Amino acid sequence: MRMRKDDLAHGLVALDVHQDGPERYGFGDATVSAPVGRTGEALWLRVAAVPAPPLWPRPDAPAEAWRALGGRVPMPGLLERAEWQAWDAEKERAATVRAQLYAYCTAAAVSATPDLHHIPDVSDGWWRRLADASRVIPGAAAWPGMPKRMFLRYLERAGVDPTGAHRIPWVAQHCDWHWANLAGRDADDFTVLDWEGYSLAPAGFDAATLLAYSLLSPDTAARVREAFADALATEAGRLVQVFAGMLVMTAIDAGHHPGLAAPLRSHLARLTS
Repeated sequence: MRMRKDDLAHGLVALDVHQDGPERYGFGDATVSAPVGRTGEALWLRVAAVPAPPLWPRPDAPAEAWRALGGRVPMPGLLERAEWQAWDAEKERAATVRAQLYAYCTAAAVSATPDLHHIPDVSDGWWRRLADASRVIPGAAAWPGMPKRMFLRYLERAGVDPTGAHRIPWVAQHCDWHWANLAGRDADDFTVLDWEGYSLAPAGFDAATLLAYSLLSPDTAARVREAFADALATEAGRLVQVFAGMLVMTAIDAGHHPGLAAPLRSHLARLTS
């Protein structure tokens, strides 16, 4: 269901906030968000349809991530939410729409796009906080979301024997680690955004996803490989890298991140040769 400005307006009323800046639309207009305020508070409102039946990404994932990791991994706090019914013209049926109110994140995303075209302007302390987060997240409580059959299917599609994949543990992962979802420049303002995909996933999936989105900046890709060598420089890490690369390739095939196509194909060729 594509979100419209009317959906944002409904959320403003439902949560008794006023819009403080221009709205922004997410991937495929599946979300509409805006900075909002209420009695001096700086907040962020995100509105999206709730899948029915629940699929991955799951609609309750942000609340689950906040309960499991709030105070342990820097993220915007989830404060309130509201739901209502709306008509989905594309599917010709009623749909549940959910508005979620977050604390406002003052730190800017590292990149305006998931893929990175340059060396990020972040400090060594920022990289350490990123590595710290990657160690904390897998130990948190999470619920199944990403289908295991999808993992095996994408490995087979890449021409990789999936036998070893059955031995890879599934742990909590952010599941959308890219440069538009990582914010801040220093250790003090490092923040992880957009937890809609939070669920159990193959260990190392976050690191492998970030590497795939870093390939247009070879120096950055090298730093990601170094920072996450424990997750990537193993046979299990190779399989998870293939899976993450194949998932990113589906976005490229749909017309997104066209500049990433050539380096990602080379990356996958090295992993599967």
